[in-house]
Amino acid sequence: MAEVMPASELIEQNPAMAYLVSLGSKKSRQTMKSFLNIVARINGYASIETCPWAQLRRHHVQAVLQMLEDLGRAPATRNTYLAAIKGVMTEAWIKKQIDHDTYQQIKLIRTAKGTRLAKGKALAKEELQKLFFTCESDSSPKGLRDAAILAVLVGCGLRRSEIVALDLESIDFKEQCLKVLGKGDKERLAFMPPGPQQRVKRWIDEVRGDYPGPLFPRIRRYGDVTTERMSDQAIYYILDTRRVEAGLDEFAPHDLRRTFASAMLDNKEDIITVRDAMGHASVTTTQRYDHRGNDRLREASQRLDVG
Repeated sequence: MAEVMPASELIEQNPAMAYLVSLGSKKSRQTMKSFLNIVARINGYASIETCPWAQLRRHHVQAVLQMLEDLGRAPATRNTYLAAIKGVMTEAWIKKQIDHDTYQQIKLIRTAKGTRLAKGKALAKEELQKLFFTCESDSSPKGLRDAAILAVLVGCGLRRSEIVALDLESIDFKEQCLKVLGKGDKERLAFMPPGPQQRVKRWIDEVRGDYPGPLFPRIRRYGDVTTERMSDQAIYYILDTRRVEAGLDEFAPHDLRRTFASAMLDNKEDIITVRDAMGHASVTTTQRYDHRGNDRLREASQRLDVG
């Protein structure tokens, strides 16, 4: 049986593993590992562990990008692949596995231009009302918990990973905000509108209690409220269950974040404020969450007197 290389030695020898370790979040590591495994397979290797990254050259990278374009991958997706490859080659250069010229040639490969229509949607007010109604119709502890989760997701624009990471201590009712730990280990304050505040307070006062631990813990089948933290996937399951009960078309949990951004922009909040509220590093990212455009274009087209 072949000996398993210790993790520290693998990171030292393999620039791809070193790059993944350098990333700030578990989700980023999972995403980039998936992309790099695809790059390794395109080049004829089983995985990132067996791919000789130091042998990669500019023409290899360009061939990978061309193949992705031929497969119809969007510019943003191709640029994510390129960012992952550049990250690996930076580690290879730091480890002196490639020379400076090779590193510069790959580093200077330009990102792809172009955009695609934004994915996802913003939920309508009527759809949100139906979701809240299904929660309010549930007399079990899950009803109040799920209503509070839904209110915080759409009222504060949190990610699934952020909401399951909340503790009771994350709430500051006096300042009307939540202390949120977001991507890149960055803390921010998410200020709660009155509705979410009331739903969270009712959940705590009537069901959860004021003991330390996860703000939204697991609830077992017969209404037993635990002290166990939920997973990201549990939020997906909760929202999908409530969606079916409300008779709504499919939507992703991230669509509630898009709903938050669109509502903020619709209220004439400036893009910088929305960016900060969502915990984005770039305004460009925030703009992709704006799903008001189709409605504005549709209304403008109806006002045209032509044809």
